[in-house]
Amino acid sequence: MITIRNWFPHRQSQSDAAQPRLERLTPTGGAHRLALAARGGLRRALLALLLGSVALGGLAVAGPVPALSLAPGSEAPAAAHAAGAASTEQPQSWLLRWTDPAQAHELRGTEVLRRQPDAAVEVVRPADDSGEDVETWLRRLRGEPGVAYVHPNGMVHVLSGAGADSGAANAAGTEGEAVSVRFGDAGTRDSKYGLAAVSKASPLNPSAGLDDVQIAPSSKSGSLDAKSEPFNRATSPSNPSADLDDVQIAPSSKSGSLDAKSEPINRATSPSNPSADPDNMQTDPASSPSDTQSEQEDPTALPSDAPSQSPAADSPTGAPEAGLAAAKQQAVKANDPELAKQTHLGLIGAAEAWKTVNGNTGITIALVDTGVDLDHPDLKDNLVTGVNLVERGKPPEDDNGHGTSVAGVLAAAGNNGVGVAGVMWNAKLMPIKALDQWGDGTEEDLGEAILYAMKNGAKIVVLSVGLHRESPYMQDIVNQAEKQGVLLVAAAGNDGLSLGSKAAVKYPAAYPTVLAVGGARADRTADARSNPGYELDIMAPWHVYTTAVGGGYKKEEGTSMAAPQAAAVAALVMERNPSFKPYQVRELLRQTARDMGPAGFDSTSGYGLLQADRAVLGTLSKDAHEPNNSSGTASTLPLRANLNAELSSAKDEDWYMVDIPYDGKLTIGYEGRVAAGSPTPTVRFGYYEGGKLVREEDTKLAGKSIEFAVNKGSGRIKVQFSNPAQTQALSYALTTSFAIREDAYEPNDRIGDAYALQPRSQTVSGNFHKQADRDWYVVDFKQNGQLKLSLSTNTARIDPGISVQREGQTLIIYDDHGEGASEQTPVISVTAGKYYIRVHNAISLDASPVAGTYSLTMDFQPALVDPGEPNDKSYEALLMKSGTEYVGVIDKSGDTDWFQFRLSSDSAAGLTVTGVPQGATLKLEIFDKRMKLSGSGTTDAAGNLKTKDQVLEAGVYYVKITADRVFQNNYYRVKLSIDELVAGFRDISGHWAKDAIVSLKGKGIVNGSAPYRFEPDRSVTRAEAVTMIIKAYKPLVAAPSTGMFKDVGSHWAQDSIAKAVAKGWVKGYPDGTFKPDEPITRAEMAIIIGNAEGLKPRIQTTRPFNDVALYDWYTPMLSAMKQDGKLSGVEANLFKPNDTASRAAFATLLYRYV
Repeated sequence: MITIRNWFPHRQSQSDAAQPRLERLTPTGGAHRLALAARGGLRRALLALLLGSVALGGLAVAGPVPALSLAPGSEAPAAAHAAGAASTEQPQSWLLRWTDPAQAHELRGTEVLRRQPDAAVEVVRPADDSGEDVETWLRRLRGEPGVAYVHPNGMVHVLSGAGADSGAANAAGTEGEAVSVRFGDAGTRDSKYGLAAVSKASPLNPSAGLDDVQIAPSSKSGSLDAKSEPFNRATSPSNPSADLDDVQIAPSSKSGSLDAKSEPINRATSPSNPSADPDNMQTDPASSPSDTQSEQEDPTALPSDAPSQSPAADSPTGAPEAGLAAAKQQAVKANDPELAKQTHLGLIGAAEAWKTVNGNTGITIALVDTGVDLDHPDLKDNLVTGVNLVERGKPPEDDNGHGTSVAGVLAAAGNNGVGVAGVMWNAKLMPIKALDQWGDGTEEDLGEAILYAMKNGAKIVVLSVGLHRESPYMQDIVNQAEKQGVLLVAAAGNDGLSLGSKAAVKYPAAYPTVLAVGGARADRTADARSNPGYELDIMAPWHVYTTAVGGGYKKEEGTSMAAPQAAAVAALVMERNPSFKPYQVRELLRQTARDMGPAGFDSTSGYGLLQADRAVLGTLSKDAHEPNNSSGTASTLPLRANLNAELSSAKDEDWYMVDIPYDGKLTIGYEGRVAAGSPTPTVRFGYYEGGKLVREEDTKLAGKSIEFAVNKGSGRIKVQFSNPAQTQALSYALTTSFAIREDAYEPNDRIGDAYALQPRSQTVSGNFHKQADRDWYVVDFKQNGQLKLSLSTNTARIDPGISVQREGQTLIIYDDHGEGASEQTPVISVTAGKYYIRVHNAISLDASPVAGTYSLTMDFQPALVDPGEPNDKSYEALLMKSGTEYVGVIDKSGDTDWFQFRLSSDSAAGLTVTGVPQGATLKLEIFDKRMKLSGSGTTDAAGNLKTKDQVLEAGVYYVKITADRVFQNNYYRVKLSIDELVAGFRDISGHWAKDAIVSLKGKGIVNGSAPYRFEPDRSVTRAEAVTMIIKAYKPLVAAPSTGMFKDVGSHWAQDSIAKAVAKGWVKGYPDGTFKPDEPITRAEMAIIIGNAEGLKPRIQTTRPFNDVALYDWYTPMLSAMKQDGKLSGVEANLFKPNDTASRAAFATLLYRYV
């Protein structure tokens, strides 16, 4: 897949001084870069076409087998585009990790591009002369002794504030968007693969690592701390005695209220309209972090005489007195002129926290991002030496803008009379540029940045970057940071609105020991764009006002801006509690967060909104999950989380509730924290479903992973001492992970193990339960038809990729969209035979297992069987009968369907065609026995055709049907209509009045009403009636008047009407009209013909018909006609005098008299 995201330029700085730098940052070369990358993608696409069937598990066997083809009317993707999707599965480099650096050795056919000695990782690629395809090369490397894994060096991206970090379109259109252009996995930089080769397969060389990369401070920024010391491995681990067992912080005398004088930012100081959208609201005093604040107090004022409210001063972990003294000395009103615009500070209680502590220069905070504006007046005093991993040897200058904004939120100098204030006023901020001007980098860049930070003394690393792909490499880096006492803080991601229910916390935030930070609105609800998930820890304001490249300031938004707020508060906590380990800092931030949803944890807002004032004054509870001593009071245990608690005694039972999303395996990583030299108590773990114990397991080890087979739904975990006599308390940590159970179609990882599906429309639900999982299916079609496949997923951690291969042909890959988006094939015309379907997670060539599912929908419309075949030749023509509908299909190019019909006498013939599919045009031709064309026609846009009726002589006739395109999935329908001509009429054969009509036609008394039709059963009109009697009786009338009726005028029957009226056979209406086109009744029919015949009405004493009254005006005439034997009723002595007379009835009665 090749995805190009729109580039949104940086917004205009609000400072005129920023303009020159902004102009310099404008990516004028962006179009050139896109063009080069596109050409590179095409080259990779061509390579992928060659390797696709082998590297991706396909077959490419030569032979005369029909190739996979698109159905007529479907657009075929360009060959390069179809293959381009395959190419993006192939990254430009791989991360190879050695289990032990001592096992590193030369690897045949492998080029080493760079090394990370601290992580025992080499960045490698296949050597140009390896002679192997990628799949073979990878398989061989993974089998090498000492190789832990070989993982694609995939892309990472800055998290923009647009609410659309993924490739999905951003409908929000909000500000704060950053650049992200992606081509495959790892983009190029300096060379063919973007990296300079170190050597070919030489052993690890420690001197080639990060020790060689020491960037001096910028000469323009004398504030960079040249004394920043590298991290000392010997002293890096925190003191074991500082864990939760040793943290006995005295409770606050305020009973958890923290500081009764804590105040929000005053609405009156805000330029925003309080009635505006909640995102633009100023903090309301009534809903501020501390509910007892005084409305009149200036939130930026820090009283110099205010005593410290910290309970930590009396606690065993009490903050250093120097820190308290500093807090008192700085207890003055902040004078940053833009402070009123920083409404996020009020939401997190920063002003109250500043009364206690407003900085921490005792630790270094690393910012891994696009760099920082090193000359920014509000940042430069808080910067220390950093590094540029994008353009090595250059300062970590920000050429994107994102990193500068993050830095300002974190540590813009406070109370300096300039611009804004960071959550921390004073800090040692280490800028590490790992992302380029487009906000892009690789996993290696990200990992190397974290390693650099750890090696150079950072205790907190801020990561406002993310990807949906899990990585063993990044997991190792994260684990290493935790072991070395380095806290990682990362943004959760901004896809919540664009991806909806598919959104998930991005990595690295999703790793259990990384503090995952989401985004909150000003009304203290989760922003819809913030990614939810089990991995979420806390929330911080989505909207901020912060520093901008060029010395200016601007509004920004997103979880990228929330993460530095949490990192800054973590640093303030560390200032107050310098012995805290990362897990203790995380716990304190969770414990002091303000609930935004249900009490405790929820997947939308984690543990709640970050509260700086509570955190810096808070007491760390050894077990904040109490009371949870029963199943009914179980505390929520999120999946993929790190949780800390305590068993206080043998009677203590800790119950946890886990929400299991699928059937699978739950792994509990247990770590018991015991003092050195103390025995490790045996701990029992039990898993319950539906109130029943499923399994128990005891462990005597201080660290162990315990696995439970679980089913979808709510489960319970019970943790307790195994020994009922246990007296010593035990602090412990639980780290959870979950693996989905393999789907019902496994094993189907290879084409030879493909799961057989029936050749019908259906939906298959599967999952990717293991690394590099590929699910193969095979369908054996017994007949031709049209196939369309679609693939969807319920999580953004899956980038659906679908491939189709006809047996013996090349694999065709469809992957046009990004993570979480559905894929579909065009309509494919399939022929009888086997077709293979491959489904995989295209997020990476070696994608990790995902707790999510995909749905493969197969829509198959079988080709219809033409019952008329074989009829491709005139001598095979199918004999048609009149009135019978025949069906057929055009099942191949050039297909012709022949029909024939035979006439025993002159007849009127016509054909109708219906059912031709949209987009196709059917042509029908009629030939006589000498193959002389006698008529033709084509279907209209609706797929219908009706030929003009023709009078044909007796004989044999042929019908030829062709079409301009093939269609097999619906029938065309053709019907022949033949009517024998009787007296020139096609509609009187077999009619009861046929003889009368034929006789009158022979005498010239009647004519047809339409071509070849008499319409015997249609009502006869007054004009038609008088015309027939005038022709029958031929009266002699001298110069009849034709102007006696106002509605006759130029009527075609005006002469006949005039003669009939002159003879007294008919009359007009009193209003001066004749109404020539009105039908006549049966009684009027008798009167008109009787008058013309000259019959004398006869008065009878009995009724002539049962439905005729003795004294009706027409009764005498009916009686006379009946006595003459000319008139009969319609049924059972009924005449129905008031019914309209038909043309057949009128002709028959007239025939009887003439």
